[in-house]
Amino acid sequence: MKKRFLAFLVCMAVLLASFTGCYSAQDGPSTLSSSQTMQSNSGSAAENSVEIRTYGIPEENVQANIIYVPSPSTGGFWTCAVFNAKTIQAYDPTTKTAYFPCYQAGCKHNDESCTANFGGVISGFAEYRGNFYAMIYYNDDTASAFVTRPVSGGPLQILASWEPENENEECRCGFYGLSFGKAYLTVSKETYAMKDGQTESVKEEYSKCSLDLETGELVEYMADEDGYLPYMHGVWGDVAVFQDWYADRPDGTPVKRDGSEDYNFRLYSKNLRTGEEKTIVDVTENFIWTADPHVSWGQYTVYQVDRSVYVYDMETQTSKKLFTHEPGWDFYNYMIQDGHVMVIGGTEDTCRAWAIDIMDGSVVELDTYGENVVAFSAHYECNGYFVGLLHASNNADQYYISKEDYYRSNYDAAFR
Repeated sequence: MKKRFLAFLVCMAVLLASFTGCYSAQDGPSTLSSSQTMQSNSGSAAENSVEIRTYGIPEENVQANIIYVPSPSTGGFWTCAVFNAKTIQAYDPTTKTAYFPCYQAGCKHNDESCTANFGGVISGFAEYRGNFYAMIYYNDDTASAFVTRPVSGGPLQILASWEPENENEECRCGFYGLSFGKAYLTVSKETYAMKDGQTESVKEEYSKCSLDLETGELVEYMADEDGYLPYMHGVWGDVAVFQDWYADRPDGTPVKRDGSEDYNFRLYSKNLRTGEEKTIVDVTENFIWTADPHVSWGQYTVYQVDRSVYVYDMETQTSKKLFTHEPGWDFYNYMIQDGHVMVIGGTEDTCRAWAIDIMDGSVVELDTYGENVVAFSAHYECNGYFVGLLHASNNADQYYISKEDYYRSNYDAAFR
């Protein structure tokens, strides 16, 4: 499973990195942060004015990360200074300043007495309901702990931990995110042995669990089958959406597991309390998956069937068609951020991109300057800003842009 999972992550990373080119996506959104009238300005025939709204980051279905983690308390981001970091930093895109969230005079930020230090290598991090939550690795990255502390400061608290029982084992657990008072985790245990002078995995155990943040109850709701667990799109209340790329066909005929042919994708919802499953889309339709990790936002998840993009509401468990591409495109991609689905379509020589408000369906076309590239590829968001790649910079540095400037296609306003 580990080799397959790593190969999938490599594929995701390569495709996400290419998004600057076309070959490269509460009871609803929280507060509206702005509203204004804009026009499509990318050479599209549609020149009608449309109202564009930007939305606050969701308060539930909060997803963990380590690169740019939105901060509802500051309006900016939390981020790890480097990979394999034990500390976090804050970044305020309004003032363009970075700092450690620590107010102890003379603190070197090198142990967990510092409010910016989490005592182990941070593998996943989020701010939720006034607290920090993190999955950390320790004991030479062989053990894991899920920890928390208040954003305002205070001692680090261990909510759950997993340690190997033998020298040839590792427990490196995963952290999806938090929703409605629960954390969603992947518990992992791998056993290794020496074969032909190299260390190889010989046994793997994985399960998906929820941890009640109030009671501390850890509940396993899914165990690995055939060394595989499906990818979680999002969770809202008791309902979660998963993508399963090894599912059998609807008639029960198994697909090949090596991906050489009949490589199948299925998107389905699962009630984590009752176990009831409902297929949203499967191999009987032309389900087009996205390499972009932004497939869920608040109570919504996004998917594409043939040329049409849909949003699935996890609260009502219903789907709505949002946008249909013009015929003739060679490729498509899509993602969801800021209450909008960004969709891309094009050919070898042409690229077009749109942002569609999932609340009212209004559409604005994003300027691609008549080229076969996306001018700004938004990878992360906080209240008011996106972070991503700016094609005109010709480098891999991350740039910031206000959401208003992004929807105006005012890419000259991007900064770093």
